[in-house]
Amino acid sequence: MLKINPKPIIRISLTLLLSFWLFGLNAFGQYSIKGRVLDAETLEPLLFATVFISNSSIGTSTNKQGEFDLSIPEGNHELVISYIGFQPFSYTISTKVLRSFYEFRILPETIELEGSEVTEKRDKTWYENLEVFKKYFLGSSANAANCNILNPEVLILDGETEPNSLKVRAKDILQIENPNLGYQIKYVLTGFEYNKVRNEVVYAGYPYFVEENLPKRRVKKVTESREKAYLGSMMHFMRSLYEGKAENSGYRIFPTQKVPNIPAEVNLEIVGYGSEVKLDEGKEEKELASLDSIDIPFNDPIAAATLTQSTKDGKVFIIYNKPVYILYLHEEEESAFFLYSLRNINFTIKNIGSDLIGDSGTKLPQLSKLEMRSKAVQVFDNGSYFHPFDIFVQGYMGWEKIGDLMPLDYGMGEK
Repeated sequence: MLKINPKPIIRISLTLLLSFWLFGLNAFGQYSIKGRVLDAETLEPLLFATVFISNSSIGTSTNKQGEFDLSIPEGNHELVISYIGFQPFSYTISTKVLRSFYEFRILPETIELEGSEVTEKRDKTWYENLEVFKKYFLGSSANAANCNILNPEVLILDGETEPNSLKVRAKDILQIENPNLGYQIKYVLTGFEYNKVRNEVVYAGYPYFVEENLPKRRVKKVTESREKAYLGSMMHFMRSLYEGKAENSGYRIFPTQKVPNIPAEVNLEIVGYGSEVKLDEGKEEKELASLDSIDIPFNDPIAAATLTQSTKDGKVFIIYNKPVYILYLHEEEESAFFLYSLRNINFTIKNIGSDLIGDSGTKLPQLSKLEMRSKAVQVFDNGSYFHPFDIFVQGYMGWEKIGDLMPLDYGMGEK
């Protein structure tokens, strides 16, 4: 019987902070935003600049005059402009105060000699760093495993400037192919850092989803894959909170208390991952970093409405100031997630939801942990929230990364 002694998972638990969002998207009203993109230094129009709403499938390109016409839903949005050799540009647009025409002047990218030198080093180390970047940027789920970065040559991979740290930026839009979900993601990467000591990842950028032309034989499978990626995601959870339907959507929220940490052995068979799990390329045991104290869940869940407060004008805010564990009952955790699971921390955490497993189930429901880093965070109907840095996400929702990301306009037109 395979056992591990998990001194909790700080070293393998990843901090996931993303700086893309949309505010209050409403799919029922359509508006047109028209404008022109110019070189800020020469005032020449920029042909084929990419113009899009961040984290959506709404976008276009400029014409020969540098002009564009983009149809957007009602609400507040982050408009992003990207053009090779120029700095990424973002601008908050509100359909309440739209101008008839916009002129955006974007600045050329400053070329740093150090960055240029790092870029040219396409040796063994560069390719090793590329694999690390893909692991922590795309993720390690089944969807992520099938993703492909089509233009890795635009990446500047710097693992030398700071010891024990990999920093990455891009000279152009990253082109990411996600066949499982039927998208090509054009990702404007503004920053990525992986700290090897703390095993923490922070990245920021603006994704734009372009629909693939799917043959009929793939439509059903892709549709099912998208639904699975969406259900149980942070976006799905936030939409459920906004609508007041978290319990009906399959979520259970457990409050916590902070106690001294007493690590306990975790049996893989009890956890429910079976003998197919491989630890550290064949090692049967993996020592995890220890914590002096941990957040232990209470036995009984609280109402999801406890987390939020609504204003008279219909705005919804998360105001609960203690960490909570969140179970999503309708999907199991992937076996590849085991080493990153919050269940490895402590026996009590490991058993959250064990009484909710069906007769035919062998794995446990998806477990995540959310912690507020501000007094209040506004939640919007499309599942976005502001400011995204004010919520710290661990567990399953934090493990799923770009390979499982869905656009914030997904399913909004179906309401």
